[in-house]
Amino acid sequence: MSLPKYRILVNGLYLRGWDDSETAGHSGHMGWQPRAVEMSGMMLTRERDQAKVVEGNIELRSQFNRIYDRVRYAGLELIRLEIERVTVE
Repeated sequence: MSLPKYRILVNGLYLRGWDDSETAGHSGHMGWQPRAVEMSGMMLTRERDQAKVVEGNIELRSQFNRIYDRVRYAGLELIRLEIERVTVE
């Protein structure tokens, strides 16, 4: 049995990945992190075929948490978040 696959849309654009060369903000520094950590910028696209395909529910949650951190710490205005199940086409 294979893992479920998903695409994520943020404000109508597909999540393409994360840009480590761009800093979107700094995360909180409570808990495990002794100091604030830089967060990578989100790369978004209108093209479905360029979207990041997330495999499995654990990875889906990880990607959602990264988006949530940008809302909480980096000021991302989240208007709409959609998760689209990838089916065999």
